[in-house]
Amino acid sequence: MKNLNYKYRRKNTSTNILSFPLNFFFKKNKILLGDIVLCKKIIEEESFKYNKKLESRWAHMVIHGTLHLLGYDHKKNKEKNIMEKIENKIMLSLNYEKPYFLKNS
Repeated sequence: MKNLNYKYRRKNTSTNILSFPLNFFFKKNKILLGDIVLCKKIIEEESFKYNKKLESRWAHMVIHGTLHLLGYDHKKNKEKNIMEKIENKIMLSLNYEKPYFLKNS
């Protein structure tokens, strides 16, 4: 994961998830969003660190990566707030706890 993060983002550290959007149509107008690469070791460590159930942490990371493939980001505060609200809403709809504690969400 560290190698991929460096190769594609020039960050010489490991990360929990990387998303690689494709943005093109596939057979019969089905859209392929792209690829998500998940780091099992980091996700397990974060589950413990943030006191989250492992299944919930995995669900959150898949949702987070999918939102990146759909064009969401968290580089700016406004973008971050929007993305986190969507993540909270999806996680609650799947009967998981909210991963973020935000005002007005």
